[in-house]
Amino acid sequence: MIHKVKKLFQNNNVLSLLGNGSAAALGFISFAILARSLTKEEFGSWVLFVTLVTFLDLLRTGMLHTPLIKFSAGKDKKYVQEVTGTAWVIGLAVSLSMSLISLLGLLIPEGFISNVGFQLFIDWIWIFSLATLPFNFATWKLQVESAFGKILFIRLILLGLFIALLVINYFNHYGLQFVLYSFLASNIITSVLCIVFNWTGIHQLPYYSKEKFQEIFNFGKFSMGTMIGANLLRSSDTLLIGALLGPVAVAIYSVPLKLFEIIEIPLRSFVATALPRLSYLVNSNDEKGLVSFFERTSGTTTILLLPFVVICFVFAEPMVVLLGGREYAEAANILRVFSIYAGFMAIDRYSGVTLDVINKPIRNFQKIMMMLAVNLSGDLLVIHFIGEVWSVAMVSIFTFVTGVLFGIYFLKRNIDFSLKRILKAGWEETKSLVFLAPSKGILK
Repeated sequence: MIHKVKKLFQNNNVLSLLGNGSAAALGFISFAILARSLTKEEFGSWVLFVTLVTFLDLLRTGMLHTPLIKFSAGKDKKYVQEVTGTAWVIGLAVSLSMSLISLLGLLIPEGFISNVGFQLFIDWIWIFSLATLPFNFATWKLQVESAFGKILFIRLILLGLFIALLVINYFNHYGLQFVLYSFLASNIITSVLCIVFNWTGIHQLPYYSKEKFQEIFNFGKFSMGTMIGANLLRSSDTLLIGALLGPVAVAIYSVPLKLFEIIEIPLRSFVATALPRLSYLVNSNDEKGLVSFFERTSGTTTILLLPFVVICFVFAEPMVVLLGGREYAEAANILRVFSIYAGFMAIDRYSGVTLDVINKPIRNFQKIMMMLAVNLSGDLLVIHFIGEVWSVAMVSIFTFVTGVLFGIYFLKRNIDFSLKRILKAGWEETKSLVFLAPSKGILK
């Protein structure tokens, strides 16, 4: 029994889950400190700034993350060097292009932008785009190597530094500007450490290849669109609420949205470890293994998410109050709505990533665009006719149903799987996890 438990905690999926869970716990702490140390207006502006920075960063992440893993898994050293060097060239080019936003911002008349969050974004995106590149590259490279312990270290350093500085701000009340400087400092220090530890692959820049550039770009333009669209499914709610209902409504919506990470953490963890494995199976032309792995992992993750769904639904109000304070108690029903559509998320996410690795990124992109169209049109309608924050969350249920239906439709045209086998395989794998029996899929 002890040997089985020890082996369980050496598993990449478990390490990934522990890593994401630990990082998310620190993220909750930083969120709670910010909610209590800033006014609602300042907090709403900060959420809007981070949302915009994260969205623009996805231009780069979408272009490079999935292609880097897909084209590196199971390949020889020289091939991987060429992929990494070429990806670095693309990453630098995208980062410098992002920096132009700050220069264009100089042309905007002073006082024209009244929203503090938007103004901070325009003023500071140039340095954030460069400061985050090295540690982002390190996490992508380490994911290819399944070095999830090192990825955990990177996340703990980044968030640990940020929290330490937030505690200083909490007791001294330096304000929003100090929070911004703290965020920037933690990003720069983390990137420097990743370079020092030689985790970024930046030394492979000389292996740049025109052929690999075309290969990565052709794939990356669709994966970038997919990732941006996926982020818009989340951030578009915040942006529309901020633009049409104001920063206070953003603050109220952001508390249950942050708590929703309790459900997203295990999903992100399992998908992160599945991506290199799926890529390896495709690169090895093992179609039978690919179908089996897809069915087992998507089914298991769906079942494992159910306890998190129940917890968020039943204990929504105390969870919201614990994170944001009593003044955010009204947001409890928003968290309950989020938990309802969480049951669809695993199959939606796995169908998308599998479409990517079988070289059908355009289908995943189309799926996300359909979901985005449903979400944006629905948000605008409910804000106009209802005007309440909770109604925006309700739209997400229809959004994810759309994603599941089209994901299944597109994937079914390329691989032979069934929903019945997904649920059956998932249940068998879940029993293996509960009783620590030999595992065939997600715990392998």
